Amino acid sequence: MKTNEYDEIKGLLSKVRKIQAIGSANKDQQLIKEQLDNEPKKEYPEPPNPKIGHDEYLKKSGQSKSFDDGTFVKDPTIKTTPGEEEKEDVAVINDVEVQIHSEDPEDLTLSDEEKGKISQLIDDFRKEVSETVEFDKLHVYESNAKLDGKIADIGIVFTFSTGDDTGLYLSNTSMLKIDEDSLDMINKLKTFEPKFVNSINDLLVNRRTT
Repeated sequence: MKTNEYDEIKGLLSKVRKIQAIGSANKDQQLIKEQLDNEPKKEYPEPPNPKIGHDEYLKKSGQSKSFDDGTFVKDPTIKTTPGEEEKEDVAVINDVEVQIHSEDPEDLTLSDEEKGKISQLIDDFRKEVSETVEFDKLHVYESNAKLDGKIADIGIVFTFSTGDDTGLYLSNTSMLKIDEDSLDMINKLKTFEPKFVNSINDLLVNRRTT
């Protein structure tokens, strides 16, 4: 056989091998694709928006508590866990909006006796602390409560709280003018704190045992 013919046949065999190799690779790719298509699809939870930071997420989801330094933490008064839905109901007692929070619909109502205790507590505040108070809401949870209000003529915004964060909180102290009037009002609020805590704790204990 001549050299030119040999080289030509050798070249043809090389092309055939390349074509066969490409065909085999295509079959492998098709097989892999079919296997992937036949696998059951898994659903994964959508991740949080990476543009929203953790603090912003807590604020948007209503699980945050703000402090004067601008930081946010999960509000300890929120007792729900993933999968649980907290329900709430609103009643107006002595011109104050009372918001009941509970996972049990049966706990969303207040008895006449409980309404009477709340009404008396509000009357006592107006007599002992300030007649011009502007109450925001009284939030009642299973094991704690919060009462928000404002003394407009003094410029004091306050919160009474029971439970793990029991105490009197002032939310606008950075711009509060300290004089005899403001100091006198703060003293009245601090003096009223034990009455609020004891009255609300008695109410909450009674709700849990009835």
